[in-house]
Amino acid sequence: MAKTKKVTITLPVELLESLKSHTDNVSGYLTELAERAERRRLLREELDRYQGEFGAFTEAELAEAQSLLRGSEGSASAA
Repeated sequence: MAKTKKVTITLPVELLESLKSHTDNVSGYLTELAERAERRRLLREELDRYQGEFGAFTEAELAEAQSLLRGSEGSASAA
C-alpha cells in the first residue's frame, strides 16, 4: 500500500455533497482524480519535450493518434 499523509482541504459544500452522492470514499475519489491529473501533466511535458526535439506533430500523426485512441486502428492506415 502506498504511503499516505492526512491533509485538510476546503471544498464548496455543494461539491462535497455531490462527491458523497457518487462515492463512499471521497479521499480515494479525489486521489484518483489527482493521479489522473498528474499523469496528464507528465504526458504533456513529455509531448512538449518530444516536439521541442523533433518538431510539431503533423496533421497525419495527430489523426493517426486520434484513431488509435478511439480504437479504430484500421482507419488510420487508410489515411
